[in-house]
Amino acid sequence: MSREEVIRRIVEREMQGHGLTEEVVLQHAPELHQSACALFGTWDTALEYAGVTMRRVSVTHGYTRERVRRQIRQLCLNGYSLMAVHNMRRDRRLYESARQYFGTWRQALLAAGIDLKHARLSSKPRRLDKQEIIDTLRQRHQAGLSLAWNEVCLENRALASAARNAFRSWRRALVAAGIIPEIPHAPHNKKWDKQRIIEMIEDRYREGKPLSYTQVRKDHAALTCAARRHFGSWGRALAAAGGTLEERVCRPERSR
Repeated sequence: MSREEVIRRIVEREMQGHGLTEEVVLQHAPELHQSACALFGTWDTALEYAGVTMRRVSVTHGYTRERVRRQIRQLCLNGYSLMAVHNMRRDRRLYESARQYFGTWRQALLAAGIDLKHARLSSKPRRLDKQEIIDTLRQRHQAGLSLAWNEVCLENRALASAARNAFRSWRRALVAAGIIPEIPHAPHNKKWDKQRIIEMIEDRYREGKPLSYTQVRKDHAALTCAARRHFGSWGRALAAAGGTLEERVCRPERSR
């Protein structure tokens, strides 16, 4: 979705009397929430751009400690700046809630599980060569540390971003490091069925690839077409693949 389409759909939901709290949208329109967070950083920021005030959304709607942590992790995984000054401007309610619950923005980042030594992405990040990335990944593997992209991103966002940029995907970086085997491409004439669709969605999730309908359609149009044909919609295919992809994809991404 484009920014304009996200705003249009938010306004339409308000005019039709549909709920706009984050919990309701996650349940009934996960693809809208995913696109809004990817484009605006947080759901609340998207609401502000759409001209919808939180008072109109819900009188009692507010941030809990867990929601603050979740929103910060989402900003990190979506590649947004974690500097306090940027987030003060982007989403003042999130920033103030973080300070209220954790004392400082820095402490809130720590509470969200983010390693501050590797959290900052400069405008001109130091480029790691492929061998350096491979060596680091192997060291993590030998030390028994997680190699799930979303967890590595929280611990060392610079490494996660460098690996995806250098190898074009997190999975390709792990293959290059000899940590996981390369999966041969399925024959083009292989028939689509629900199991194959689910397996391909799960592969994208493990590789840390976006699961939004728009991005998957660009990467693999046949997958989105098959998902809509067999499940009725991309959102239903995601639900079948993950049960509650709201929780799983909120950490890397939410989808349609």
